[in-house]
Amino acid sequence: MGTGAITQYIDVAQVAFYIFLLFFIGLVIYLTLESKREGFPLETERFGQVRREEGILGMPRPVTYKTEFGKTYTAPLPTPPEVERIAAEPSHPWNGAPMQPTGNPMLAGVGPGSYAQRADHVDYDLEGHARIRPMRLLPAFGLSNKDRNPIGMEVVGADGEVAGTVADAWIDHMEVTIRYLEVKLGSGKTVLLPINFCRIGKHEITVKSILSTQFATVPTTKHPEQITLLEEEKVMAYYGGGTLYATPERQEPLV
Repeated sequence: MGTGAITQYIDVAQVAFYIFLLFFIGLVIYLTLESKREGFPLETERFGQVRREEGILGMPRPVTYKTEFGKTYTAPLPTPPEVERIAAEPSHPWNGAPMQPTGNPMLAGVGPGSYAQRADHVDYDLEGHARIRPMRLLPAFGLSNKDRNPIGMEVVGADGEVAGTVADAWIDHMEVTIRYLEVKLGSGKTVLLPINFCRIGKHEITVKSILSTQFATVPTTKHPEQITLLEEEKVMAYYGGGTLYATPERQEPLV
């Protein structure tokens, strides 16, 4: 027998190849299962009803992880959440047809107004506190004299009408940046305006995504001085939805 031969039919290279092959197959199976800990099972409306698709190899066994601040998280969830019902319906009877919103399209959760079902708790800082808070709760923070101070400015919608006045700025004290402007409407209601959806001018703040009257239905927060991850998604989705659904003309072709 030659060098490396174990028997007349098996040698070390052959054994090493089979070991690698088994390892690679096991790795593929492991990664396929672990990739389903979030986002699965998928939901499909095939055949006219919502079904859950677990994909190849099924679902992995639930594992409970310990997170920061003494909390736990189990993935995948032992009991899948209820099927989310969106305020939209297919524009045609076949699968894959575009979804047309029903009711208020900016609250339908489709198109540019789509959002993810993130955790309904605040985004924590390193000490377990809310990282986004109104500036009135952060005495160590202030706006630079070299920048325009938006507090007190009027907010003007895409129709050129005044929607309200900025009452405060919500600061991400971890990134040291403004995330939202707190706008007090004429009705007395307070809503949040994402800083990336507005343009701060010399004397006023303009918003092109929604009309002045549409500020009244901006999703609000449960706590007047905190915003959860899910609430952030909904607020951003509302203004994003306005880029297409604020006026009927925005849904029409350019030509």
